[in-house]
Amino acid sequence: MNKLTVEFQQRFSTNLIFAPSVFDRIDRVTKLHEETKDHPLSSSAACLNVIGSMADDPGGLIKFLRSFGLEIEELYEFPFGASFGNRVYQDKGYAIFEWIGPQESPINEMGGGRGQNRTSVDAFLVGRVNGKTTQILIEWKFTEGLSRDLALGRFCGGQGIERLKRYSLVLAELRKRRDLPFDFDDEFRPSAPMSSVGMYDFSPDHLYQLLRLTLLAKTTVGMALGKHSFEDYRILHLTHSQNNRINILHPEYLILSPGLKQFSGQQLMRAGRSSYLQETGKDLFMGIGIAQSTRSRTRN
Repeated sequence: MNKLTVEFQQRFSTNLIFAPSVFDRIDRVTKLHEETKDHPLSSSAACLNVIGSMADDPGGLIKFLRSFGLEIEELYEFPFGASFGNRVYQDKGYAIFEWIGPQESPINEMGGGRGQNRTSVDAFLVGRVNGKTTQILIEWKFTEGLSRDLALGRFCGGQGIERLKRYSLVLAELRKRRDLPFDFDDEFRPSAPMSSVGMYDFSPDHLYQLLRLTLLAKTTVGMALGKHSFEDYRILHLTHSQNNRINILHPEYLILSPGLKQFSGQQLMRAGRSSYLQETGKDLFMGIGIAQSTRSRTRN
């Protein structure tokens, strides 16, 4: 695990981005993480070095993503200058970064922009999966939980109340349409609290981020990007396979997540696929350790 330390990675601090040309394909209005160019443990830099280096190589991207069990039949080049819900994207290639969807947030987030104060997807691709035009949303983690502590109370305090209100309205609308992607109980049951999962259980930061990505993907199904109308979505959570601080649901993470205590000590994504999502949505959500070899890797 020493290879994830700042001390080990510091040797690369002056050369975090191996192919600076990746920035030429990103819309200049995009605000990348401040750590991207100067922090040796930057998840943003890692994402750009892998996904960004293949942004103009659809074959390479397909091969890379298939190694994680995501069977992509074809990738579509991002339509430069396309307007998506009145937001124009000036990006080039087959993968773009800090995707936020339309101009007006479909998940009730006010203001902000790409990479700031909005749910922003680390890497976003569009392709054909199972014969459907599919959004592919990638959340990229590296040393979170090791290099810095994870925030555990995203639904606590004044801001937490605002977040609960904001996203619960989206969930309520999806429930009305009988299209809720999560396996949430209708009501909290004191007689069986361990099996009652609700939105508040996504209070740890890495779960909170996946909640928002799922809602963003779900609410933009049916919208069109250029000639491609979104019919489906997949969410891929990539982490370092040795980073068990984020890959495991540790008991201390679940103090504010009573519904998830039944999964304490389990692999994050295995628990997610067995409980967080509705039966019809389990194949839409996968988590993989990016440092595992294809031969030895097991799908979580």
